[in-house]
Amino acid sequence: MANDFTGRTLKITGPGTIPLANFKVKGGLWTGTTATGQVFTIVDAAGRTYDITSYLADYPVVIPEWGWISGPAVITAMPAGEIALYLSAGK
Repeated sequence: MANDFTGRTLKITGPGTIPLANFKVKGGLWTGTTATGQVFTIVDAAGRTYDITSYLADYPVVIPEWGWISGPAVITAMPAGEIALYLSAGK
């Protein structure tokens, strides 16, 4: 399945660019990890890095609220599984 950046839930399955201007991440969920210590990384247009590390293989990882991300942002590491990032509908 390819990345899907439409709607209020971004579905991420691999590296790439999130083609949105500034967006607010309210949280998320990473499922389908294949090993302990896998790292998902996003770097935003302001140079800030957001990392999430898996706990165990196939153990869901809850992503906390990140707030505003300066877009477009680049997914530089997505080793396995699928991430759902939940975007804010407003301010």
